[in-house]
Amino acid sequence: MRKCSGTRGLVIWAVAAAVMVLDGAAAAQNIVLEQILVKVNGAIITKTELEERQVQLLRRQRDQGNLDENTTDAELDDLLSQAMPQLIVDAIDELLLVQHGRELGMEMDDERFADIVENVKTQNNIESDEQWEEVLAAEGMTVADLRRAMERQFIVSNVQRLEVTNKVAMTDTEAREYYNANPDEFRIPGQITLREILIAAPDDAPTNAAGLLLDTAAEAALEGKAKDARASVVAGEPFSAVVARVSDAPSKANSGLGGPLNDDELAPAVMELLKDLAPGDVTEPIRTAIGYQMFKLESATPASFQPFEDVRSDIANRVFSERRQVAFNGFMEELYANAIIEWKSDGLREVYEARIAAIRAAATTD
Repeated sequence: MRKCSGTRGLVIWAVAAAVMVLDGAAAAQNIVLEQILVKVNGAIITKTELEERQVQLLRRQRDQGNLDENTTDAELDDLLSQAMPQLIVDAIDELLLVQHGRELGMEMDDERFADIVENVKTQNNIESDEQWEEVLAAEGMTVADLRRAMERQFIVSNVQRLEVTNKVAMTDTEAREYYNANPDEFRIPGQITLREILIAAPDDAPTNAAGLLLDTAAEAALEGKAKDARASVVAGEPFSAVVARVSDAPSKANSGLGGPLNDDELAPAVMELLKDLAPGDVTEPIRTAIGYQMFKLESATPASFQPFEDVRSDIANRVFSERRQVAFNGFMEELYANAIIEWKSDGLREVYEARIAAIRAAATTD
């Protein structure tokens, strides 16, 4: 099986895989790079543009360490196939946002573009025009390509700010209401440290429906041994000494010590045993699936809640993000409703519509 070799291999394969996914014909010999896939209000999205988005996706995956020279053709094909629906949605969304921004008179002037270029050069220690040209060439871009990309981003960002972000707000009262309605999100678990003794039941011994040994004499012996162990502790023998003498638990090597543990990590039955104990108290033996267990409470810190003042900004950010997404979805629905979308590929249209339906379903569920 052929594998990719380096960045150049990824780029070449991205284009080949894009053609294969889009056409559904891996053996196609004549590739029309400027084939129109869809028209959105008269503006076009071409096969080449979609392939460029695939290349960008693969670069991001490579930079994140998800792709390397050992990535196979099949793995790349699967990645691109899974990403295709969202890539199409993103391409159409971006075009609609750019069109809306241009209707509002948005554009990126020469001065702003020059500032962006200078910032990029500074951040990447690019000191000469020659270096700058080499960087662009390595990315397969010209200055004109970069400007178009930057202007699209500039317009999209400003449309989102104007039509979505500026229209979303959250008051302090709403943040407090959210805090009161969702206490579990701000709970700090209690901390419990304990010691245990286990009188283990035989692993292979037959049991009844309640989990007790069918051999009633053997069951009684287990229970008696557990009660004797507790009696020794009550009589004054150090718990750790009784652990060393009779416990079958792995914690025996640590004198039975366990924790500190979050209170929500312990079984409800154990928490019920411990709830009225003070540090130093020992529980009665309890029959579990593995035998008889008893516990000594070493220390317990009760659960608490993060103060509202400490989480106010987190709540605002979380709820604001949720509201912003809802507002963005609503704004895009308006753009979709007023858009004239003409598909040149039935396959892509079906993929696009399925993805949009999935996004809407997820938004409704949330």
